[in-house]
Amino acid sequence: MRELATYSFINAKIRAMISFLISPALFSRMLEAEDFYKSLEILKESPYHKGAIENIPKEITDLRVIEKQFIKNDLAIYKKIHKCIPGKIEKELMGIFIEKYELEQLKVVLRIWNKKIPVNADDFILGEKISFDIDYKKIIYAPNIEEIILLLDDTPYKKPILSAREKFKEKGSTFYLEANLDMDYYQRLLFCAELLSPRDQEIAKRIIGIEIDTENISWLIRMRKYYSLAAGDILEWVIPGGARINKENIISFYTTDGLTKIVDSVALGPYARIKELIEEDISFIENFLHEVLLREVKRALSGYPFTVAVILGYIVLKRNETKNVVSLLYAKNLGWKKDETNSLLNIC
Repeated sequence: MRELATYSFINAKIRAMISFLISPALFSRMLEAEDFYKSLEILKESPYHKGAIENIPKEITDLRVIEKQFIKNDLAIYKKIHKCIPGKIEKELMGIFIEKYELEQLKVVLRIWNKKIPVNADDFILGEKISFDIDYKKIIYAPNIEEIILLLDDTPYKKPILSAREKFKEKGSTFYLEANLDMDYYQRLLFCAELLSPRDQEIAKRIIGIEIDTENISWLIRMRKYYSLAAGDILEWVIPGGARINKENIISFYTTDGLTKIVDSVALGPYARIKELIEEDISFIENFLHEVLLREVKRALSGYPFTVAVILGYIVLKRNETKNVVSLLYAKNLGWKKDETNSLLNIC
């Protein structure tokens, strides 16, 4: 009965929203369009016109401005859903998913701060509050990491940065700050999921687990392919809670010789195709991993309707749609061929 009370209204609302996601036919027309401008014109036939494209000045062609407008549009939708969720734990879970956008923005700002390269901060931040009051411009011009920690008071980001502070000061790389922020984020997400009903908990942990696997696999391959970190350094930053990938998998296969064994350790079950893609650019591997997540979401949405799957499923599908739109427009702007562009997309 509680599931019906929690999800009956929100289920109907979100199912209707899912029906308004961009159709494969419209994406196909955007792919066929002769240039960026024609693709953007076709996109105006979608819900992106109201709330996103209509707010972009006609003379603006900077894709960063356009991308930010799409993200703002998505966040406005997510916040409306957040207000409509009656259950306290379900609402909290949605709130943490929204924080992911803030987390990514904070990571970008930390990189800018560490490089000490003069930039226009407005090019990299949304310019509006996402979840917490954070003065990103003060962070960019902060004299030291301690000042940044103070600026993050009353946010969940203070604790992970504080615990990674010494490692950052020793190595001088924001990687350690970013990795700790990611680990803390997923720990908070999983902790919240564990407070759900047994059915919702199973669904949420499966979807979150695949997202964690995606983060870990992408990071592991990137580290071994480009940085050749030692086993201890790699294992320290594996995010716990993955659906299939954990430290034990990686330890059992780890070798200091090349990528072969590290790939064997993660090419399990639905991730087996990674072996075929390992020589490809990392973006192709990440795209494949995203396909696995989309398959799981579709499976969850096809089951019993009154579950957390409808909320999490929509988040994943909407993020995927916006990723597809942004990737397609960037590719069109760069003059990529249709096949090259299509390889970056996950069309549902």
